[in-house]
Formats: sequence, structure tokens, C-alpha cells
Amino acid sequence: MLKRIEGNWVHFGDDEKTIPNNKTYLQDTENQSLTSMKYRDGRVASNLIQDMFGNKAFPNPKDVDISSRLLKATETDNQIILDIFAGSGTTGHAVINLNKENPGSCRKYILVEMGDHFDTVLKPRIAKVVYSDSWKDGKPTVRNSGISHCCKYLRLESYEDTLNNLRFDENLSPRMNTGLREDFMLRYMLDVETRGSQSLLNIDAFADPTAYTLLVKKPGSDEAVTKNLDLIETFNYLLGLRVNHRAAPQTFNASFVRNSDPELPEDQHTRLVVDGGIKQNPEGKWWFRKIEGWLPKDRANPNNGQQEKTLIVWRNLTGDLEQDNLMLDEWFQKNRISTRDFEFDTIYVNGSNNLPNLKKDEESWKVRLIEEEFHSRMWEAGE
Repeated sequence: MLKRIEGNWVHFGDDEKTIPNNKTYLQDTENQSLTSMKYRDGRVASNLIQDMFGNKAFPNPKDVDISSRLLKATETDNQIILDIFAGSGTTGHAVINLNKENPGSCRKYILVEMGDHFDTVLKPRIAKVVYSDSWKDGKPTVRNSGISHCCKYLRLESYEDTLNNLRFDENLSPRMNTGLREDFMLRYMLDVETRGSQSLLNIDAFADPTAYTLLVKKPGSDEAVTKNLDLIETFNYLLGLRVNHRAAPQTFNASFVRNSDPELPEDQHTRLVVDGGIKQNPEGKWWFRKIEGWLPKDRANPNNGQQEKTLIVWRNLTGDLEQDNLMLDEWFQKNRISTRDFEFDTIYVNGSNNLPNLKKDEESWKVRLIEEEFHSRMWEAGE
């Protein structure tokens, strides 16, 4: 720096409020191609965050206007922009601004961030940008500059989350010192002694897929809070399912009676049947939800065009196996209007079931248990 000052290569302002700049002389650069340049004070981005949140919520954020200019240079309005070090969310902010400038554009963004500021800065910033263009002291100054926007975020289980959800047999090797015991369990005993832990997939909890929970580390602290896990969507990702349709959950009620069945053994001479069919009811005891899509038949070469048409059936289990499976059979028959409308190769269902018995001669679909497939897909990379 001293050498540059001595050589008169630094430009100083009138007082200490001006940032010094390097000098560039034309005589030294006359053979270089000249392009238009734009200088922006680095404090512009920090001031923007200050206005949006009312405090310095994030150090050294990127400049959203410069990010917008860079994205414009790609000359397409329908691109997907990926930022794997999303920081404060400047890239997402820039994409939203560009879509506001040109209502006909459909740029999308994928942001990836592992810092605690995801919850405190990144996600709230996207919500603020969608709501208004102008903020001061954390409050919007203009309320008619919003944009229609849908933002979805996924949280991946962290190492800390996994440890928080492990449940060990406390009676195991009590004479081991604490450190040796924990190291031994983590290295050699995860497949047996921690069976039933939520983080290692508690199969018993699949009886109600909407109630699966994990203890999740609270950002910025060592505290863990209980969060619901979306088993349905997680399973889609594990399969690699290309989703065509997600049906809304349907709830049903039914009455049951036992009828004589001469085909059954004498000690089982009656069988349970639904009395009058299953009836949709918002307060129903049983619910079903189906997901339709397809999987590549060749996982090693997913783009070869061969598709495996897939149906996933999620349901709640009440603990009465006979009634639960009878309800599934009735629901299944109700949804299978004709063979043409029911062209699936594979059907996934949670809980043991009798669906294979309903297969018609002209049908070739197979049934797989969600629990078994879920567990296999979770651990196949480590086997």
C-alpha cells in the first residue's frame, strides 16, 4: 500500500468518509479492450438488508442489482438458477426482481444453504421481497408492489438431528466408561440396539404417516424441538418418483358385520364384511391418499424412455388389522373403475395387506410394502 501511495497510484477523497480507490492510467491500458464499467459502493447491499430487517442481519451480503445484471446476461426468461452457497438469499431476491420487471418471464431458483441464518435471514428475506419492493426499519413502505409467488423449502436431516433421535439400550454394558460405550454403540450397534429410533426409521410409526416426528436442532442453539416429518414426500424423493398427480386425502367411515362363509374352515366360518359400503366422511376413522407417477425402469440409465407406472397408497392404521385391510380392499375396488383406468406396474402400500388377492387375470401389477422399500432405499448407499 505504501509503495502504491508513493507511486501516486491511489486516489484519496477530501476526507476520511471517502473510500480510497486504485488509479488506472489510460497509457498503461490503451491496448486493452474497453468495456462499460459500473461501480457500486459495497455498503449498498448491507444497507438493503438493514432496511429489510431493521438490523444488520447478515454480514457482507452480495449486491442484488449486480446479481440481476449478471442473470440478465444469460438472455433467457425461463431459466433455473442454482446457488449452492445461498448466503442471505441474494440470488433468489434477484430472480424475483427480474420476474417483477418482466411479468412474462418464468425464472426459477434453487437455493442451498446450511447456515443457521437460513431461518433467520434467507427464508424471511424471500417472503419480504415477494410482499414488497421497498422496506425501511424492517417495515414495508410500499404495499402494492408484491408478486404472486410459490416457494417451497426442504430441510435435510443433520448429523446432530440423527444423534438427538437415537435411542440406545441403557442396560447395555453398564461397566463400560461413557466415552468407550458411546463410541462402541455408534460404530457397531446401530442396526440392532437403536432399532425403533426415529432417525433410523421407526417402522412402527408408519401406522399414521402424518404423525411421524423428529427432534430437530433449533437454529442458533443447542435446543432441539419436535417437528413433523413429511413421510409421503420423503418417500417420493427416495424412490425418485416423477409425480403426475397427488390426490387430496379422503376420509371414510364404515360399519361391519360378519357373514357365514362356507369356504372357510369350521373354526373360521364367518368373515367380516362392510355393511353398506364405505362412506366418505370428514370425521371418518380411516383416511387414504394416493400418489400417481412413474419411475425409470432402468435406474442406471433413467433417460432411456422406459417407464414403470407407479401408484402409492398411504393410509392410517387403527390397530384392527382385519378392519384396516377390509377398508383398503373396499377403497381399492372403488378406485379401480376399469382395467384401462388402472394401468400400473407397481403399487406401494404401507402396512401388511391383501391387495394381491384382488388382482384380475388380465392385470400384472405387483405390490410392495412401503416400509420395506423405505428402509432399503435409506440404507442402500451404505451397503
